[in-house]
Amino acid sequence: GIHKSQKVKEWLARHPKFTLLFLPVYSPWLNKIERLWQSLHETITRNHRCQFMWQLLNYVDAFLASFSSQQKPGRQKMSVALL
Repeated sequence: GIHKSQKVKEWLARHPKFTLLFLPVYSPWLNKIERLWQSLHETITRNHRCQFMWQLLNYVDAFLASFSSQQKPGRQKMSVALL
């Protein structure tokens, strides 16, 4: 894969403060972004009542904007009030 290519290995050798941590294949429960997508789907996109795509996108934007750099996705329940 791209993360194990020679170019990446060379870059990592020049930047020793960075370390890649590889997750086991097919383990979405370990991947924080997968937790975010799951929460987004459960909260916003599953069974939504939006007539237009722009409405759905507004809900998604509000959902994503509700996070700050201090919050830990997956440790807090995320929600957006829907009409």
